[in-house]
Amino acid sequence: MYAEGRSVEIELVAPVETEPVVHRVEDVSEAAATAFAAPRDHRTKLLVAGIAVPVLTLDVFLGVAGRLEYALTFWLAFVVTAVGVLLVGDMGRDLYRMWRLPRHGITVTAESWHKAYGSRVYRYRDTTGVLHAYETRSVLASKELSYDPRDPKVVIHHEDAPARCGMAGGGLYEIGRLVLEALRG
Repeated sequence: MYAEGRSVEIELVAPVETEPVVHRVEDVSEAAATAFAAPRDHRTKLLVAGIAVPVLTLDVFLGVAGRLEYALTFWLAFVVTAVGVLLVGDMGRDLYRMWRLPRHGITVTAESWHKAYGSRVYRYRDTTGVLHAYETRSVLASKELSYDPRDPKVVIHHEDAPARCGMAGGGLYEIGRLVLEALRG
């Protein structure tokens, strides 16, 4: 979104190979155009402040009420926790895609294209004819993939149910094991 005087331009997200769609709203008040374009930046700043203020407050509390070592150790624990949250979020996103895309996505057969650093790269075309690449450790000549019709780069290869359950169970087991180890000291 871009505000320009008494108009607002909204650019719709489009694949790199296609021309983006831009919708322009004219003859609005300049204040309204600026306010309309600003909420996204405002929300990001609020989110950063909403995380930073409590984290910094807790660190200062640990340094003042506890000892300096507590305040320093806090940052190590915070970084480890943040990385863990990101990893769990990635795993959850991937598990959701593994469930959703075969049911609601578009399924195609991708052909093996070439090998790259121990992986095999497959090529597939979306419904608009744009060619995409998908990399995996598979050794098959072709691979069944499902992609999101709204974003054809969001793709998963099909696994059978036992493999999916095994990956999900293994991931959850490992998270639980790590949490128990951390609690034991």
